[in-house]
Amino acid sequence: MEFRLFDTLLEPIFILNEVQEVVYCNEPAALMCDLSSRKIVRNKMKFTEIFRFEDDINYFKDLKTVNESMPYLETRFYCEGGKEGKVQITTQPYYLADTKSWIIFFRDVTLEETLQKKYRAELEQKEDVIKDLQNAKAELQNYSKNLEKMVDERTAEVKKLNTTMTALLDSLQQGFFIFNKDGNCLDVASKACLNTIQCHPSGLKIWDVLKLPEKQVEGFKKWTLTLFSEMLPFEDLAPLGPPTFPNSDGKHIQLEYYPLKDIENQTDGIVVVASDISNLITAQNEAAKERSHVQMILKLVKHKKEVFSFINETESLLNQLDTEMLKADLDQASYFRLLHTLKGGAASFSVQKMVDICHHAESFLSEYKYNPTPDLLVKLKASSKEIRPSFMTFLEDNKQIIGNPSDIKERMIEKPLSAFVEFSKVWSTQKEFINSFNSFFILEPIENYFRQYDEVIQNIASNENKEVKKLRYINGDLKIYPEPYESLFSTFVHAFRNSIDHGIETAEERLKLGKPAAGQIIVEFSTDTKSLFINISDDGRGIDPEIIRKKLFEKGVNADAESDQKVIQHVFDSQLSTKDQVTELSGRGVGMDAILIAAKKLNGNAKVESVFGRGMTLKIEIPYINTIQAPVLKVA
Repeated sequence: MEFRLFDTLLEPIFILNEVQEVVYCNEPAALMCDLSSRKIVRNKMKFTEIFRFEDDINYFKDLKTVNESMPYLETRFYCEGGKEGKVQITTQPYYLADTKSWIIFFRDVTLEETLQKKYRAELEQKEDVIKDLQNAKAELQNYSKNLEKMVDERTAEVKKLNTTMTALLDSLQQGFFIFNKDGNCLDVASKACLNTIQCHPSGLKIWDVLKLPEKQVEGFKKWTLTLFSEMLPFEDLAPLGPPTFPNSDGKHIQLEYYPLKDIENQTDGIVVVASDISNLITAQNEAAKERSHVQMILKLVKHKKEVFSFINETESLLNQLDTEMLKADLDQASYFRLLHTLKGGAASFSVQKMVDICHHAESFLSEYKYNPTPDLLVKLKASSKEIRPSFMTFLEDNKQIIGNPSDIKERMIEKPLSAFVEFSKVWSTQKEFINSFNSFFILEPIENYFRQYDEVIQNIASNENKEVKKLRYINGDLKIYPEPYESLFSTFVHAFRNSIDHGIETAEERLKLGKPAAGQIIVEFSTDTKSLFINISDDGRGIDPEIIRKKLFEKGVNADAESDQKVIQHVFDSQLSTKDQVTELSGRGVGMDAILIAAKKLNGNAKVESVFGRGMTLKIEIPYINTIQAPVLKVA
């Protein structure tokens, strides 16, 4: 992208066209106005619709009048969402090819004002010391007869002032020091440097103080040269410096930079302020955990029936995992499948701790595959054993919502009063009693067992920077007896993940291909009274047979003689993935094989069909069960 060079800047930046439409904004700019950058650019939002300023900025009435960099103006801003603050703002023209645009720079001055007031007072005291020394020099010349006495008096005063200055600096809770254009740190430094940057910087090179890797030192020197040469405003260049310090005690140290001017208003030194923001980072992490917990609670309340299925299925999977851990010879394919399915189910209900533990165990198993040492096996099993406690903690923490885990042995069905009234009308027909009972209270629309995936799909799409419409169902009201299908239904999380991660393209790619920006996943159900057919289709890029052939060749399998349709069935092979890099979402080659295995356990099968570039369809055929396996009621 032509504006990508602005992505790394920490200050908010907007780029406007001549009618003030935002054609680009970086992430800090989007956060500033509580909107997403994609929404701002795609909706061609006008800058003056997003912000309102306390002061009248005339050139916003006609940007074409701005032909040079405008001076910074300090003012307050207000956004439609209620956010406000105090900033410095400047505008300057920007040419890309033959197109003229305008860059809007923001700088938050609220914190800077506070720091500047604090350090201005300290620097003014330093200037007072210099003035006192100058006065002392004059007095020494005037009273040469009492030279020795005067020197002693003034020396005592200077020592006292230096002691005061040192005490003032040492009282600061922030690390404070100065370096010059040669990269040398001056003697002026606060005692807090020992806790923040873990050294006293006096006499050291700034890049050594900041513990910069050798490959970054040259770039840092160029940045320093640019600062002292004042080729660009200091406010624009300062954020390009190292933002943090690698504190070995685990503290989060933030670095900020301020210019120190000489009497000719030239940059004479750079003041570095090192602040311990560990408490702030901790608070932010806790807030993120709280948000995740709220999401989990909402899902538990909204999908309580699906939660019961998740709990029962997870207990079954954990028992299978315990069995696998006791085996003398580790079945890696089965072990991978169990971990991946456990992780997928936990992710569906935002049980993040369990997701993290499963992912950690998967990583050990991946290492063990290529380096099967006893030490790695011990680590794998130790990590796997942590999954059950995290699951039990989840159950205990949410007992008030879910209920007692020991009581969750079967699914619960909610029906409106009108359903019972309607059912009572057929009680007199004893012959039809069981069928009516099953239809009213036992069988459920199959769509009910897929609704939980709507939110999962949207979360995955958001993380992948893709757009996907809400799941579309065909014949979703088809009634089934769900218990036998629960293990199969829980594996479909892999199908939806694959559709988004491997299949559906980004909005930009889809528009270039003539497709709608948002992808679509369709789930279709049908039956011929003996078999139940489930088709999961997406309109993404489909499966490339040549990539499958290449991956098979890397595993020692020659599939050149196989047809394309036969080749793509290898997506069901255990640990075969078309991804070259392992992520939390995919890359381990586990998922599709879990679907096939679950279908075969029901005496069914699974296959895929694909037209490369147009999408793919996962086709499941299993026995159709619409009668209860162990009758609840018996007719005399």
